[in-house]
Amino acid sequence: NGVYVRGRSTSRTIELPAYWTGLVDEDSITVNITPIGKATKLYVKSIGENSVTIGGDRGQIEFFYTVFAERADTDKLTVEIPG
Repeated sequence: NGVYVRGRSTSRTIELPAYWTGLVDEDSITVNITPIGKATKLYVKSIGENSVTIGGDRGQIEFFYTVFAERADTDKLTVEIPG
């Protein structure tokens, strides 16, 4: 019931695949960012227009990313708790 996209970037904009627009629930998007090289303060500045904008404290950045989301075309996954 979930999808993800991952990669490596030096851009402050992560372009999401075109098919994400109708496939995912935009309110469920979660982003993980791992700086490459020196420790850097990176953060998600915004999510929208089928992209993720990254903010940070240095001019040049390089990072790995994973963007997760729940599918919009299926029911939410219900997890049963053993009782």
